[in-house]
Amino acid sequence: MSATQQFGRVCEVVVGKIVTTGGKAIGQGISISSPFRIQFEITKTIGRTPNTAKILLYNLTPDHEAQIGGEFTDVLVNAGYAGSGGPLLIFRGSIKHASFYAEGPDRITEIAGADGDKDFRNAIMNLSLAAGTSTSQMVDHIVGSFDTTTRGAITIDDVKRTRGRVLTGNSRDILDGIAADSNAHWSIQDGELQIIPVDSTLPDEAIVMRSDTGMLSAPELNDKGIKVKSLLNPRLKVNGKIWLNNNDLKAQIAKAKATLPGQKTPSKKKVAQQFRRLDPDGIYKLFKVFHKGDTRSPDWFSESSCLALSQTEIPAGRSP
Repeated sequence: MSATQQFGRVCEVVVGKIVTTGGKAIGQGISISSPFRIQFEITKTIGRTPNTAKILLYNLTPDHEAQIGGEFTDVLVNAGYAGSGGPLLIFRGSIKHASFYAEGPDRITEIAGADGDKDFRNAIMNLSLAAGTSTSQMVDHIVGSFDTTTRGAITIDDVKRTRGRVLTGNSRDILDGIAADSNAHWSIQDGELQIIPVDSTLPDEAIVMRSDTGMLSAPELNDKGIKVKSLLNPRLKVNGKIWLNNNDLKAQIAKAKATLPGQKTPSKKKVAQQFRRLDPDGIYKLFKVFHKGDTRSPDWFSESSCLALSQTEIPAGRSP
């Protein structure tokens, strides 16, 4: 998505009940968009812990507040740009709790959402599997224990078990074992279960990150990998990939070598470790995405945390 397409912010929050039709999540309830003010902070990671959303809606009607505080259970957030065809899904989840309060002249509805939280906490298994059961079949049984989460991208090897097995206990714990055996991460992303190997990504095309495609500042190297800030981009997905210009990263490392007042010059060992974070082709795997938006302020950006595929440092089955 070029910078010329990133204009005309659009955002829609649907609160009610989410249904899946034709593979697409659709919210059935009330839809809040312009001219209402909407703020959101959405955090998605590659780990098993449910993704979260904090959503603030301004000056809703008393009837809508009552519905959100009572009968409605799900929330869906779409955001993007009018210039690129409208908003896209950036969060789908259940409402953990909602609160209502006044701030100055405004009445605010604050929603705390979590993606797949109920299935993560409540789903259990009690099933005996025969010899020859494949990994894919095991995953299908686990998905069958969920109320709302469906099967998404599962790209681990489909191995058949030579012996029978009993699956009993929390579904999340059984998924931990499958992920560890496959050197993979599992997570729930917008209502879909994903299991992706540590050294692999979703099959989507890499998103190009440059100043002319929305990158807002030079990529930042830190102890956890590489962080990139850009204009809000709903196409950024954990387990997806972005393309960065390695020359920009190398220039940042070279700049860090310079001695600044009160700071020490990085050791050669540390600089070498930083260079090892770079992928030869500039392709990096996303392990965390943070979206922040406000329809009435400058906040409208995404922060992507990523690692070179050959140098991933997140242990399989663990949260980042």
